[in-house]
Amino acid sequence: MPWAFSLLLALAVSVDGFSAGFSCGLRKLVIPFSSVLAISGLSAAAVACSMLAGSGAARLFPFRHLSVLGGAALICFGLFVVGQYVRGSQVLAKKKGGSPKAGSPPQKPRGLVTLLQRPEEADLDRSGTLSVKEALLLGSALAADALAAGFGAALIGLPFIPTVLAVGLTKLVLLPLGVALGRIALHRVAIPHAPLWGGAILIVIGIINLF
Repeated sequence: MPWAFSLLLALAVSVDGFSAGFSCGLRKLVIPFSSVLAISGLSAAAVACSMLAGSGAARLFPFRHLSVLGGAALICFGLFVVGQYVRGSQVLAKKKGGSPKAGSPPQKPRGLVTLLQRPEEADLDRSGTLSVKEALLLGSALAADALAAGFGAALIGLPFIPTVLAVGLTKLVLLPLGVALGRIALHRVAIPHAPLWGGAILIVIGIINLF
Protein backbone atom coordinates (compact mmCIF):
# COMPACT_ATOMS: atom_id res chain seq x y z
CA MET A 1 0.00 0.00 0.00
CA PRO A 2 2.97 2.41 0.15
CA TRP A 3 2.46 3.28 -3.52
CA ALA A 4 -1.10 4.42 -2.72
CA PHE A 5 0.23 6.74 -0.01
CA SER A 6 2.85 8.02 -2.48
CA LEU A 7 0.08 8.94 -4.92
CA LEU A 8 -1.99 10.57 -2.18
CA LEU A 9 0.99 12.58 -0.99
CA ALA A 10 1.76 13.63 -4.58
CA LEU A 11 -1.83 14.78 -4.95
CA ALA A 12 -1.68 16.63 -1.62
CA VAL A 13 1.39 18.65 -2.62
CA SER A 14 0.23 19.21 -6.22
CA VAL A 15 -3.39 20.32 -5.81
CA ASP A 16 -2.18 23.87 -5.16
CA GLY A 17 -0.40 23.68 -8.53
CA PHE A 18 -3.72 22.94 -10.22
CA SER A 19 -5.33 25.88 -8.42
CA ALA A 20 -2.45 28.18 -9.36
CA GLY A 21 -2.65 27.06 -12.99
CA PHE A 22 -6.41 27.66 -13.04
CA SER A 23 -5.96 31.16 -11.64
CA CYS A 24 -3.26 31.94 -14.21
CA GLY A 25 -5.41 30.53 -17.01
CA LEU A 26 -8.31 32.80 -16.03
CA ARG A 27 -6.01 35.78 -16.40
CA LYS A 28 -4.58 34.51 -19.71
CA LEU A 29 -1.10 34.19 -18.25
CA VAL A 30 1.03 31.96 -20.46
CA ILE A 31 3.17 29.35 -18.71
CA PRO A 32 5.60 27.78 -21.23
CA PHE A 33 6.52 24.12 -20.87
CA SER A 34 10.02 25.09 -19.69
CA SER A 35 8.45 27.03 -16.82
CA VAL A 36 6.08 24.16 -16.00
CA LEU A 37 9.07 21.83 -15.97
CA ALA A 38 10.96 24.17 -13.65
CA ILE A 39 8.05 24.31 -11.18
CA SER A 40 7.58 20.53 -11.26
CA GLY A 41 11.28 19.89 -10.89
CA LEU A 42 11.47 22.22 -7.91
CA SER A 43 8.70 20.33 -6.11
CA ALA A 44 10.33 16.97 -6.90
CA ALA A 45 13.70 18.27 -5.68
CA ALA A 46 12.11 19.58 -2.48
CA VAL A 47 10.56 16.20 -1.74
CA ALA A 48 13.82 14.40 -2.55
CA CYS A 49 15.86 16.59 -0.20
CA SER A 50 13.38 16.37 2.65
CA MET A 51 12.99 12.60 2.24
CA LEU A 52 16.76 12.19 2.44
CA ALA A 53 16.76 14.29 5.60
CA GLY A 54 13.88 12.22 6.97
CA SER A 55 15.70 8.98 6.19
CA GLY A 56 18.71 10.24 8.12
CA ALA A 57 16.57 11.25 11.08
CA ALA A 58 14.82 7.86 11.02
CA ARG A 59 18.06 6.19 12.12
CA LEU A 60 17.85 8.04 15.42
CA PHE A 61 14.55 6.47 16.48
CA PRO A 62 13.44 2.89 17.17
CA PHE A 63 11.82 1.31 14.12
CA ARG A 64 8.50 0.66 15.86
CA HIS A 65 8.02 4.36 16.52
CA LEU A 66 8.80 5.65 13.02
CA SER A 67 5.29 5.29 11.61
CA VAL A 68 3.79 7.17 14.56
CA LEU A 69 6.43 9.92 14.32
CA GLY A 70 5.91 10.21 10.57
CA GLY A 71 2.14 10.34 10.99
CA ALA A 72 2.43 13.04 13.63
CA ALA A 73 4.80 15.02 11.41
CA LEU A 74 2.40 14.86 8.46
CA ILE A 75 -0.49 16.00 10.66
CA CYS A 76 1.57 18.95 11.88
CA PHE A 77 2.62 19.84 8.34
CA GLY A 78 -0.98 19.57 7.15
CA LEU A 79 -2.16 21.88 9.93
CA PHE A 80 0.64 24.30 9.04
CA VAL A 81 -0.48 24.38 5.39
CA VAL A 82 -4.06 25.07 6.46
CA GLY A 83 -2.93 27.75 8.91
CA GLN A 84 -0.75 29.50 6.34
CA TYR A 85 -3.60 29.53 3.85
CA VAL A 86 -6.08 30.94 6.37
CA ARG A 87 -3.64 33.61 7.47
CA GLY A 88 -2.87 34.53 3.86
CA SER A 89 -6.59 34.81 3.10
CA GLN A 90 -7.07 37.17 6.03
CA VAL A 91 -4.18 39.37 4.90
CA LEU A 92 -5.43 39.56 1.32
CA ALA A 93 -8.97 40.31 2.48
CA LYS A 94 -7.71 43.54 4.07
CA LYS A 95 -6.13 44.76 0.85
CA LYS A 96 -8.08 46.81 -1.64
CA GLY A 97 -7.82 47.08 -5.40
CA GLY A 98 -7.27 44.52 -8.15
CA SER A 99 -4.20 43.05 -9.75
CA PRO A 100 -1.99 45.35 -11.86
CA LYS A 101 -2.84 45.36 -15.54
CA ALA A 102 -0.58 44.13 -18.31
CA GLY A 103 2.07 46.69 -19.22
CA SER A 104 2.26 48.22 -15.76
CA PRO A 105 5.70 48.74 -14.14
CA PRO A 106 7.52 45.68 -12.77
CA GLN A 107 6.58 44.77 -9.21
CA LYS A 108 8.67 43.59 -6.31
CA PRO A 109 8.52 39.85 -5.53
CA ARG A 110 5.58 38.90 -3.32
CA GLY A 111 5.66 36.72 -0.24
CA LEU A 112 5.26 33.00 -0.77
CA VAL A 113 1.89 32.92 1.01
CA THR A 114 0.61 35.75 -1.20
CA LEU A 115 1.75 33.89 -4.32
CA LEU A 116 -0.30 30.88 -3.28
CA GLN A 117 -3.36 33.12 -3.13
CA ARG A 118 -2.60 35.15 -6.27
CA PRO A 119 -0.10 33.16 -8.36
CA GLU A 120 -0.43 35.55 -11.32
CA GLU A 121 1.64 38.04 -9.30
CA ALA A 122 4.70 35.91 -10.04
CA ASP A 123 4.66 37.61 -13.46
CA LEU A 124 6.85 40.43 -12.17
CA ASP A 125 7.38 42.20 -15.50
CA ARG A 126 3.67 41.98 -16.43
CA SER A 127 4.60 40.50 -19.80
CA GLY A 128 1.76 37.97 -19.75
CA THR A 129 4.26 35.10 -19.92
CA LEU A 130 5.82 33.39 -16.92
CA SER A 131 9.55 33.10 -17.56
CA VAL A 132 11.66 30.34 -16.02
CA LYS A 133 13.04 32.83 -13.48
CA GLU A 134 9.52 33.89 -12.49
CA ALA A 135 8.40 30.26 -12.49
CA LEU A 136 11.07 29.46 -9.91
CA LEU A 137 9.58 32.15 -7.68
CA LEU A 138 6.10 30.63 -7.99
CA GLY A 139 7.59 27.15 -7.73
CA SER A 140 9.20 28.04 -4.41
CA ALA A 141 5.77 28.82 -2.99
CA LEU A 142 4.25 25.66 -4.45
CA ALA A 143 7.15 23.51 -3.22
CA ALA A 144 6.97 24.67 0.40
CA ASP A 145 4.47 22.01 1.45
CA ALA A 146 6.35 19.40 -0.59
CA LEU A 147 9.50 20.20 1.37
CA ALA A 148 7.72 19.63 4.64
CA ALA A 149 5.69 16.58 3.58
CA GLY A 150 8.71 14.70 2.28
CA PHE A 151 10.23 14.51 5.75
CA GLY A 152 7.16 12.82 7.17
CA ALA A 153 6.89 10.60 4.10
CA ALA A 154 10.35 9.21 4.76
CA LEU A 155 9.48 8.47 8.40
CA ILE A 156 6.42 6.42 7.45
CA GLY A 157 8.51 4.44 4.97
CA LEU A 158 7.31 5.66 1.59
CA PRO A 159 9.62 4.56 -1.26
CA PHE A 160 12.02 7.31 -2.30
CA ILE A 161 12.12 7.15 -6.12
CA PRO A 162 8.39 6.42 -6.70
CA THR A 163 7.37 9.21 -4.32
CA VAL A 164 9.70 11.79 -5.90
CA LEU A 165 8.60 10.81 -9.41
CA ALA A 166 4.93 10.85 -8.39
CA VAL A 167 5.24 14.40 -7.03
CA GLY A 168 7.09 15.69 -10.08
CA LEU A 169 4.79 14.04 -12.62
CA THR A 170 1.58 14.93 -10.78
CA LYS A 171 2.52 18.61 -10.70
CA LEU A 172 3.67 18.39 -14.33
CA VAL A 173 0.16 17.25 -15.27
CA LEU A 174 -2.02 19.26 -12.88
CA LEU A 175 -0.41 22.67 -13.43
CA PRO A 176 -1.00 22.88 -17.23
CA LEU A 177 -4.36 21.16 -16.78
CA GLY A 178 -5.36 23.96 -14.43
CA VAL A 179 -4.18 26.56 -16.95
CA ALA A 180 -6.16 24.91 -19.75
CA LEU A 181 -9.36 24.68 -17.68
CA GLY A 182 -8.94 28.27 -16.54
CA ARG A 183 -8.69 29.45 -20.14
CA ILE A 184 -11.86 27.68 -21.22
CA ALA A 185 -13.85 28.66 -18.14
CA LEU A 186 -16.86 30.80 -19.08
CA HIS A 187 -16.84 32.80 -15.85
CA ARG A 188 -14.12 34.07 -13.57
CA VAL A 189 -14.55 31.55 -10.82
CA ALA A 190 -11.89 30.42 -8.40
CA ILE A 191 -11.16 26.91 -7.21
CA PRO A 192 -12.49 27.27 -3.65
CA HIS A 193 -9.88 26.75 -0.93
CA ALA A 194 -7.79 24.35 -3.03
CA PRO A 195 -4.65 24.63 -0.81
CA LEU A 196 -6.79 23.45 2.10
CA TRP A 197 -7.41 20.18 0.26
CA GLY A 198 -3.68 19.46 0.21
CA GLY A 199 -3.38 20.13 3.93
CA ALA A 200 -6.40 17.93 4.62
CA ILE A 201 -4.92 15.03 2.63
CA LEU A 202 -1.66 15.27 4.58
CA ILE A 203 -3.60 15.19 7.85
CA VAL A 204 -5.55 12.10 6.71
CA ILE A 205 -2.35 10.26 5.71
CA GLY A 206 -0.85 11.18 9.09
CA ILE A 207 -3.87 9.94 11.05
CA ILE A 208 -3.87 6.62 9.17
CA ASN A 209 -0.21 6.06 10.05
CA LEU A 210 -0.77 6.74 13.74
CA PHE A 211 -2.52 3.38 14.13
